Amino acid sequence: MRKWSRVLTLIMSLAAILILAGCQTTTPKKSGKINVVATLDFYGEAARTILGQQGTVTTVINSPSIDAESYEPDVKTAKQVATADVVIENGLGYDSWMDRVVQANQDSGTKTLNIGKLMGKQTGDNPHLWSDPNVMIKVTRHLVTQFSKIDPAHAKAYRQRGAAYEKQLTALPRLAKQLAKNGRGQRVAVSEPVFDLALTAMGYRISDGHFAQSIEEDSDPTPADITQLQSQLKHHRVAFFVENTQNTSKNVTNMVRLAKKYGIPVVKVTETMPADQDYQTWMMKQYEQVQRIQQKEK
Repeated sequence: MRKWSRVLTLIMSLAAILILAGCQTTTPKKSGKINVVATLDFYGEAARTILGQQGTVTTVINSPSIDAESYEPDVKTAKQVATADVVIENGLGYDSWMDRVVQANQDSGTKTLNIGKLMGKQTGDNPHLWSDPNVMIKVTRHLVTQFSKIDPAHAKAYRQRGAAYEKQLTALPRLAKQLAKNGRGQRVAVSEPVFDLALTAMGYRISDGHFAQSIEEDSDPTPADITQLQSQLKHHRVAFFVENTQNTSKNVTNMVRLAKKYGIPVVKVTETMPADQDYQTWMMKQYEQVQRIQQKEK
């Protein structure tokens, strides 16, 4: 019954979206300002910084308590997308619900920026693109170009704000490159693959990919995966353990305890941006945990 209830809810939700989209596609967009809808708050932050007073930005997933992967769009979201000039989505299946809303409004002239496609990724690749130290720089450059085409009169202002924002963002790839000198292909274990792209940029290799994928998919790791990770922690075969603190489970809690027992450092990360931080502050705090571990190793 619960399964069919969810299916019925989804059908009704999609029906409402399609009906509303049909009504909204003929509605003129606001004149004079660029209207942007972003699925995730850090992408919205980039758009807002570049636009300044020349646009408005609405973020759908605007709270750490909302799960972007299980979110179901409502009538409000459909209305926002129908009147948007630009939609920014992560892609790679992470926020596939936005694809359905955009599809329903395909005649509205809305431009879509899919970050996965921008980064040259394919379905099945790690969707947690924001931990890549270079991703927001590429997003910023693309948005500057896109906004300038839509509103040439303010192109210079978009370029200036984009350049200032990009200058701040360069601290991330610079630190990642510095950390890679000491990473040297060392193995690290993770509770989930939410920080893997950053770790790769820092020169590390993931030792427990199968265990991490199981946790992300809310399934139990195999006994072999558990035994293997336990052995890696006990025998110091990993430099540190990365814990996504937003997704706790008995298996992860046990691994964190084991890591601490055997003196393996634990790096705490989150999948979503904390409400009181901006993108750079959030990422830097996570990167700097790795930096402190490296400094202690010297």
